[in-house]
Amino acid sequence: MHLLRAFLVFSLCAIAGLAGAAELEVITLKYRSAEQVIPVIRPLLAPGGTVSGMQDQLILRTTKANLKDLRKVLVSLDTMPRRLMIYVRQDAETANAQRDSELSASVGSSPQGRQGVSARIYESRGASGDRVIQQLQVLEGNPAYIHVGKSIPVRAQTVTPTLNGPIVTDSVEFRDLTTGFEVVPRVSGERVFLDISPRRETPVGSRGGADIQRATTSASGRLGEWFELGGSARDDTRSDSGLLIGAAGLRKETQSIWVKVEELK
Repeated sequence: MHLLRAFLVFSLCAIAGLAGAAELEVITLKYRSAEQVIPVIRPLLAPGGTVSGMQDQLILRTTKANLKDLRKVLVSLDTMPRRLMIYVRQDAETANAQRDSELSASVGSSPQGRQGVSARIYESRGASGDRVIQQLQVLEGNPAYIHVGKSIPVRAQTVTPTLNGPIVTDSVEFRDLTTGFEVVPRVSGERVFLDISPRRETPVGSRGGADIQRATTSASGRLGEWFELGGSARDDTRSDSGLLIGAAGLRKETQSIWVKVEELK
């Protein structure tokens, strides 16, 4: 409270020294904080007007007509925040395909002594997927976050040189992997606007590697509907050749992030 009072006294003293044509008003907000409404109010100020504040106190210095208009805007802004449930879905899919081609040939030193050889065409496909869905309840306009993690053991070796030769020491360390998101939601009518940063870490291999999927973005969509934040795709193609068979393999990895926001009544 002492910090707030000192801030208000300083602001009022600074404003008192300015031109007297402007109106000065201190408004106590009911539901929102000054930090939440100032970015909306500032572009609406008349030339030369100022706005500041802290916690639930908003200090306006502007013309009388502009002040009247700003009070109307604050009526619509300073409302009880809506309760929201945010769902974030992070998908990872891997598809494998392999197709072998048939080649025919003949071997021998004469037409009568030649023998035919051939290879059969075959095709194999496989797919695997992994999906993580997290949900978080938050008040509109307020930042919130959720992170769920796990520790995986990672084997390590330390080599210490000695006069009798190197000594190898095995040890086990733990690496923390987390999945979650941070978000600030804002609602206008039936649309929701999000500043969101989802993150997902999954182990790869046995040496402590990790596949990290993350994004930082601003997005919007309709309440109650899934909409995509982003995604990525990667294709790996490999080929093997031999006397009889030429084989080609394709591995496709896709990752996507989806979000849905519902209003809680």
